[in-house]
Order: sequence, then C-alpha cells, then structure tokens
Amino acid sequence: MDPRQDLTSSIALGSDRIARLLGVIAERGFEALVVFSDGSCNILRASYLQYVAGVRPMGPACAVLLASGDVRLMVTPAWDAERIAAESWIGEVAGVASLATALPSFLGERGVRGAIGLAGGNAMSVGVYDALSQERAIVPADEAVEAVAQVMRPDDVALVHEVAGIADVGFEALLEAARVGIREYELVAEIEHAMRLAGADDNFILIGSGPHNEAMRAPVDRHLDLGDIVIVEITPERGGLFIQLCRTVVLGEATRVLADRYALLTRAFEAGAAELSAGVPVSRMAVTINRMLAEAGYGEYCRPPYMRTRGHGFGVGSIGPGMVIDEHTDHVLIEDQVIVVHPNQYLPETGYLACGETFLVKRDGAERLARTQTRLYLRGAQPC
Repeated sequence: MDPRQDLTSSIALGSDRIARLLGVIAERGFEALVVFSDGSCNILRASYLQYVAGVRPMGPACAVLLASGDVRLMVTPAWDAERIAAESWIGEVAGVASLATALPSFLGERGVRGAIGLAGGNAMSVGVYDALSQERAIVPADEAVEAVAQVMRPDDVALVHEVAGIADVGFEALLEAARVGIREYELVAEIEHAMRLAGADDNFILIGSGPHNEAMRAPVDRHLDLGDIVIVEITPERGGLFIQLCRTVVLGEATRVLADRYALLTRAFEAGAAELSAGVPVSRMAVTINRMLAEAGYGEYCRPPYMRTRGHGFGVGSIGPGMVIDEHTDHVLIEDQVIVVHPNQYLPETGYLACGETFLVKRDGAERLARTQTRLYLRGAQPC
C-alpha cells in the first residue's frame, strides 16, 4: 500500500474510534473518559490506550476525551512525546513529568468536576488514581471501550487480517530456522525478528522442545535435538489486536503414535471450530472438543494440569482479554469477535502438543485467519 494511503486510512480509523467513544461519553453522562496504559503489552489485558491512540507508549500514559470533543494524549517519559505525536492519530500530545500532577491539573483547567469514565484503571498506580479521584467520581469504563471495539468496522477487520499475516510470517520463520543444535532462545529470536520486520508492535511467544514435553514456557538455553517435538504459541500484536497460532513441529520423522494422536487433536480442533457462530454459546466449542477426546479414551486428560483452556480471548475486539473457555463459560459469541480455538493438550503417549489458531466470528460460522494450516509439521534435521 502507498504510505500516504496507509496514513489516510489510519487517521480515518482513529477518527471513527474516537467519535464512537465520544458517543459513549454522551450516553453515560460522563464529563470525560480517561484511557490509561502503564506501557506494557500483556496478552491477558487489553491495551485500550493503544486502541484509542493508535500507538503504544513506553511508560505510563493516558488519553483524555472530553465531552466537548477535545482529546489530549499525555505521555511519560516526557521525551517520548515526539515519537508519540508522529505515530498517533491524536493531534494534541503532551509529554509530562508526572501524570499524578498533570492529569488532575488538565481536568481542572477544563472545568471537569463531575463523573469521569476510566478505562485501563487496573494498571493505574495508586498515586495517579488517588490524585484523579480526589475531586471527581470515577466510574470504571473498560466495558464501554470493549463494546465499541467489538463493533468492528472494515478497517478494523482489515487490521485483524494484517496481524494474521504477521503470525504466518513468524511460523514460516520457525520452519526455516528450526534444526538440530539451535537453542530455543535463538529460535524464538528468529521468530520475533521476522514478525517485527513484518509490522508487529510486540510479540508473545511460548515454546517447548524435547521428546516428551509437559507444557509450553519461555525459551531456555536448550539445544534442539533429532526427534524433538517443538511446540509453540506464536502471538504477534499490532494496534492492540493479537493473533495466535499454536503449532507442533517434529525434527526428523514422526512416530505413528504421534501422528495418530495429533490427528485426533486436529479433528477435535476442527469440530470445535465448526461450532463457532454469532449467537452461539462459546461453551459449545469446548464441549465438542472434550467429547471427542473423551470418546477416544482421554476424558481424564480434559482438565488441568493436562490442559488449561480450549481457547481464549485477548486484546480489544475479542471475547474478553484472557477469558478462559471451558464447558461452563457464560458467553454468547457476536459477529466479528476474535477468538482462539486450541485443544492444546497433554497426552500420555506423546507429551504436550500444540494445536490451534485464531478465528473471526461471522454471522454463520467463523473465518479462519491463518494461511498456514493447523497440522503436524516435519522439519529436516540438518545440524547448525
């Protein structure tokens, strides 16, 4: 895409999001909406500020949307304001020394004395919160931003597909780099590097390697060996949106038992994904996956510690950041929600296996976002 067209599209996307949030302020009778971030990227906690401002801060920051329609972005450290101003679609950016001082001062100057909506408050320090609430009523507003984000416009959906493409790039980098002798952290660095070049703002990657894995975790200083089963969760983030791929790669040849058990997980995954549709309880997906595994004789393994969840949400526009999906999850899917389906599972014969990916819920079914397929991958075992 032409950079000028990309910039125009970005500004239009930001203007639409802010306009809808200003509508929330009017509906709820807020005098202002404060959207806060501590600067971190967390797969289990949505970055509402990145959604509203189109940029990730380096430290604590907040966007302030006034009922009058004015919007200001305050960032720390103050010297990061120049970068933020160049990347954000919010026109008024101020670098400040302390949000605990600058935020209440700004609201006071603008005559804000009534109720304020606060999104991202769970990451706000006590000092900033106390200073903000000293003269004003604070109303939690995370769900208000979630409600806006879950109504995806065409530009939002396009961004979802862009992030899915970044995830595919990460997995292709894994296949290219995986070989006997490479360390886990070196392999993860190759994946990270490829996804950063492809446009990821951040990445969350878990890995496990060995002949019989117990779980996925952060990478360690372990050399991959012939016959290893390499399991990964690849999760790039851009614009507050995450996409996840769960993949299993064998260095060398797969045993018949491994191929058979992974085929079982794949069938359970596909059957569970087939249950996704707007208006359908998400628990139906978990029930289907567990039933298929139980019928194959693995019912006792359909609970912790052998598995954690059959899927989850993350980022904005999903079913809820970090929401665990099991047979009792009380949530009905809506159109254009982002959801991960993964029967990631420990089986006694093979160890822990990674299987699954991300879908975009549609009116009648769900759209698979990845280009690479969920299947067992075999990688040549040539050494470094």
